[in-house]
Amino acid sequence: MENNRFDLIDILILLKSKFKIILIFTVLGIIASVIFVFLRKDVYTAEANVIVKSYMNFDRNQMFGEEAFFVKDAFAKENEIDKAMTILGNSDVIAYINQETKYKESKNISEKNLFNTIKDNYKVKRTDNSDLEIKFTDENPEIALKALQAALYKAEDLYINYFEEYNRDITQEIDFKRQLLNDSIQNINEQIAATRKTYNIYNALGPVRGNGGNSGSAAVSESNAAGMEALQSLITIKDKMDEENAKLAGLKSQYNSFLNTNKMHIFYKVSGPYKPSVPSNIRAIWIVLGSAVAAFLFSCFWVLLANALNKRAKA
Repeated sequence: MENNRFDLIDILILLKSKFKIILIFTVLGIIASVIFVFLRKDVYTAEANVIVKSYMNFDRNQMFGEEAFFVKDAFAKENEIDKAMTILGNSDVIAYINQETKYKESKNISEKNLFNTIKDNYKVKRTDNSDLEIKFTDENPEIALKALQAALYKAEDLYINYFEEYNRDITQEIDFKRQLLNDSIQNINEQIAATRKTYNIYNALGPVRGNGGNSGSAAVSESNAAGMEALQSLITIKDKMDEENAKLAGLKSQYNSFLNTNKMHIFYKVSGPYKPSVPSNIRAIWIVLGSAVAAFLFSCFWVLLANALNKRAKA
């Protein structure tokens, strides 16, 4: 039976016997890495660390939905940070980066490769503190900075516009309901006027809020008693509608408080973005060392593989 056991001593002896070949491959790897280091272009990375604010600053349902709204978190929750990351990686943000930096024209990139090229240089990462680390890398430090600024601006704009559009839709719905209520109140006012005219109760003060009526100093006759009751019923309904209308007006005011031209910022910039002045390339020493190790291991592997194939052929 064929012995497939590997003996460490045998392996070391084999590698030692092929030392020159291994050394040649390792040296070639080092030379290739040095050539790469000299030929590569410097790249610059603009970065910013941001804290995502809580939705409560933009969402009426969080701000006014409970009485003790002031105890809510000022920092975004995990699901809110997830949404911020989704928006930051949105295709609209990438398109805006291209628009602001003229990336396609300056890099002479085809439309087909534009999206992936920008995305490869644009990174969004959540830190251990649940902050966001946002980076953009380019050979031109000005483009790197401008791209990062464009990404932050567009993402924040999309983020806040969602709540503004939602609040605007709600206020339009409230206006529609209030219009219906106003129409109903106008109709009831006409019925009240018609009731007063029918029963000729202009000289009476009319029903007061409550269960009874008040006719002032005038005696209440059998003929106008029914009119007083009808008037009381109509005014009770009108009071409820007025109360509902007032509640809707207050609700609209709450939603309107989030619609303003001076938009709040969703991202609090802890640091950056700044124009990078130092290249962000991997240090040359690490590239050379990494290439030397990779070339050494690669050559050892092929020496062992060639030896194994040679033994199998002779068997």
